[in-house]
Amino acid sequence: MATRDFSMERNPGVGLVQQASAIGISSGYIADDLASALFPKSEVILTDRMLSNGRQYLRTIVQEIETEICMIAAEDFGMQQDIVIEIGNSGRVHSYGLLQNAGLLESKTLLDNVFTCVQRAELNTRLLQRVSQADLEAVLTRYLDDEDASVADAAMALLVAQSRASAGSGSLQAHIANLPADILFALTWPVTAALQKMSGDEGQELTKAAEKLLSQHDEGIATPIRAARLAQLVDEVAEGKQEPHPIHDGLDLFFARIARRSGLSVDQLILFTAEPNMVRLVLTMRAIEIPADHALSIFGALDAGGQVLTRASYEEIETEKAKQLVASWSTNALYQNAQHQLNAHLSGLPA
Repeated sequence: MATRDFSMERNPGVGLVQQASAIGISSGYIADDLASALFPKSEVILTDRMLSNGRQYLRTIVQEIETEICMIAAEDFGMQQDIVIEIGNSGRVHSYGLLQNAGLLESKTLLDNVFTCVQRAELNTRLLQRVSQADLEAVLTRYLDDEDASVADAAMALLVAQSRASAGSGSLQAHIANLPADILFALTWPVTAALQKMSGDEGQELTKAAEKLLSQHDEGIATPIRAARLAQLVDEVAEGKQEPHPIHDGLDLFFARIARRSGLSVDQLILFTAEPNMVRLVLTMRAIEIPADHALSIFGALDAGGQVLTRASYEEIETEKAKQLVASWSTNALYQNAQHQLNAHLSGLPA
């Protein structure tokens, strides 16, 4: 079970009174915590490592945002408060506790993004059981000398994006540059409010700094966008001769190629790998007509549950039926959620 820090202020009496008050309030939610643990609503199993990685990812992103805001406020808008300068230079997170206690890190959109990054790290761990880190990091270098300059340029751009995130082919890509614009927006303003509360500032410097941070954000340099560009070029050059594979392409390019061919998003595909038996990923591979031997190899590279996909079970999937299902999954997520809620309501089942 996860442990939580128990710290006291310099004045033990005051510290205990404050903590007793806060704990008294938080304990009112123990039934919610227990319900989540006892009655999960999805079939996805969240391991202790995934939860730990999720917290680490969130803390790192909050730290990067608050650091950037404080540095911009000091350097561009002349803010000289000691606490703002300290946060901008400390190299550690300050506002995470405030945001967590206020429930400002619990939005579905944010947590979906956290899950995607955490599951991607899990997939990388699985690949490293089958291929060395050096080999995995070198998968894109073969494109750098491609006779097609656009392919070489796209491969270099993706390598730069990966290195900027200090992730290579591997760990959590906790970097502002890789955040979707809506996620950065959703986090920037709560972090700004927390910084204002911590500093006691009533001026506009922090909000101006937040606005500048958002205006400077360029999704075009993010890893997923650059992977999608390289996927397009690789598939055009390969003309179907070179099937995607996570070991031969690396995770970013592999998912970008599957996404391009299936009409699904990379986030959806990563979710599929966390579901029991990766059944939706299997149907997706069948729908885009990946040959059986190649599909079995992909399944073996990504699976961590000891499951085995056989040629017979793969080939018995009707391609047209698989295509219909994949097409239904590729529709707008809000539309799909509404359909689920409506169907559950009409059937009398819980949503």
